[in-house]
Amino acid sequence: MTPPIRALVVDDYPDAAEALARLLETMGCTASFVTDSKRAIETASAMSPQVVFIDIGMPDINGFELAAMLRERYGKSLRLVAATAYGGTAVHEMCREAGFDAHVHKPVAIASLHRTLDAIT
Repeated sequence: MTPPIRALVVDDYPDAAEALARLLETMGCTASFVTDSKRAIETASAMSPQVVFIDIGMPDINGFELAAMLRERYGKSLRLVAATAYGGTAVHEMCREAGFDAHVHKPVAIASLHRTLDAIT
């Protein structure tokens, strides 16, 4: 990972969003977090993140839909990571098909973040 990476965390659970953003900051990233998909789109436009961590199970626009919207707007230059408590082969496949570059399981361990960021940046 080549710091500083600009990262955006999107999770409808504020404590989880903030915790992941703060963990990314301890790794040298510049991180922001939002708690809904509409604000994610606005914030991505304003901050031009390099990586967006997206919770899958959000109530307004789910993570798969948000990933598709961000991918359409920013193309493959924006790296998308599914950050979810959902696991298993089927979820990993759904994430790949939705355009995610990687998948991390919550709660996210720092070693997992390092591996993921090293692999996609």
